Amino acid sequence: MRRLLLAVTLFAGPADRAADRAALLSADRVLTNIAAVFTDSAVYLHPGAPLIRGATNISAFLTADTSLRNVVRIPAYADVSNDATLGYTYGWLRSTGERGKYLACWRRLSDGWRIWAYARTTPVPVPDSVPVPVPRKGTVAGADEAFRGHADPAELLRADSAFAAMSVSRGGKAAFLAFASEDAVAFGGGAQMSEGRDAIASGFDGFPAGAVLEWWPVSAQIARSGDLGCTVGEAMITSLHHYSKYLTIWKRQRNGSWKFVADGGNVRPAPASVSGNPPPED
Repeated sequence: MRRLLLAVTLFAGPADRAADRAALLSADRVLTNIAAVFTDSAVYLHPGAPLIRGATNISAFLTADTSLRNVVRIPAYADVSNDATLGYTYGWLRSTGERGKYLACWRRLSDGWRIWAYARTTPVPVPDSVPVPVPRKGTVAGADEAFRGHADPAELLRADSAFAAMSVSRGGKAAFLAFASEDAVAFGGGAQMSEGRDAIASGFDGFPAGAVLEWWPVSAQIARSGDLGCTVGEAMITSLHHYSKYLTIWKRQRNGSWKFVADGGNVRPAPASVSGNPPPED
């Protein structure tokens, strides 16, 4: 029976993936206690804090944190791997007079969907009269194209590292144009998501001359079907004394390479060995 169920999962078609996407989006929508659904090895990216690792540490942090109280989470989109063992969601966080954004990477375990990594922004003032952007309908272009490969998280770490190396050698805009999928989304600034490769890259148009965005991945997860994964890492712009952390969702392409489909992050404290001005608010 187990082998039969596995075969059904491995050869699931678009209709099955649509149902799996809907199930993940529903799991996100009905979630009332985020601290209870982190995996044991989860990573939480809280604005202004270092990476918080492990369900026990995350739960303790969230118990003491008051910033998520009275916040309504509004999921906008979900996608899952071909075998539905990994997925991601993103959306908005809304409270009175404020709005933020979030991105989550999920693992499906025996007891259901659980969060492996979660990043959110610091809320910004937005009048309550301004409606939350309409969630995406259906799927993005090519969402049903699942190109399988080895389920090796080292592949994602290498892709992320190559992405970072291009940022250093050719600049952030060139790197994001090269590694973003056509329909990728990113946190960007303010209350809106940056949607599309060109829109994401245009965020570097006002980048200070001589500033270099560099980063390094520290952990990765990948679906058993090898078509979807996520990385978490740390970043910095040394000349601006800016230190941050990130969560990136990756999708395998037809040629076996990886491009990111969603990206988000926030600031972290300056390393203890670094002196200078504190990082700006996210």
